[in-house]
Formats: sequence, structure tokens, C-alpha cells
Amino acid sequence: MPTWEYASVITANDAESQRAGVSVKLPGGPSERQQGDTSSVLNKLGAEGWELVNYHSSGAGTWGFEQFWLKRQTGS
Repeated sequence: MPTWEYASVITANDAESQRAGVSVKLPGGPSERQQGDTSSVLNKLGAEGWELVNYHSSGAGTWGFEQFWLKRQTGS
């Protein structure tokens, strides 16, 4: 039976300052800030075998927040 590991990508955008931060939390490690935009970070993870399984977006005022959950098979 396959086993899976899970990761998350969190993006917070401030529309007024045009500053955004993208952080990745991989299994067994801390949340780490990434270079690049959300798309480039997700594409890099996809190239490493991660598959997008869920997405949530919300915002209030000028702030926006996105969270992506990913999974990758670890065994058979």
C-alpha cells in the first residue's frame, strides 16, 4: 500500500506595499521562506514529485493569503 508525505506552501500578499512572502513547510523540517513567486515555488516542488491536493485563499482589506497542500508518494 502506498504511503504519502505532505507539505504546505503559504503565500501572504500585501496589496499596498506589493510585498509578498512565500514559505514552504516540508515533512520533518521548519517552515522556510523561499525566493521567487508562488508559481515558481510550486513548479519547483512539482519537479520534485509533489502533487497539489488542496488550495485555500482568503483576504481581508488589502491583505491576501493563500495556502496550498501537496503530497508525494514515499513507498509502495
